Amino acid sequence: MTPPPNLTVAPARLHRRTMPSQPSRVHVDQADRIRRDLAANEAVTVAVVGHGRGWFVTAVGDGTYEVWRDGSPLTVGWAEVPAGSI
Repeated sequence: MTPPPNLTVAPARLHRRTMPSQPSRVHVDQADRIRRDLAANEAVTVAVVGHGRGWFVTAVGDGTYEVWRDGSPLTVGWAEVPAGSI
């Protein structure tokens, strides 16, 4: 009878970032545009990755958006709002 094979492969490891990635220039430009629209009292709705469309932006922070939909507030990173989803 043949013995079972010896596995010599190292186990897989997960590598997670400790800091979120920096927003790209496109995301910074989009945040500036949303700030201008909010300052002009215009309603801004966006899509949020993993949460769908129709989120109203209520504030723009340093790398984050405060969004609201159906009575539920949510804080998301600039990168979670796809560029051009305004």
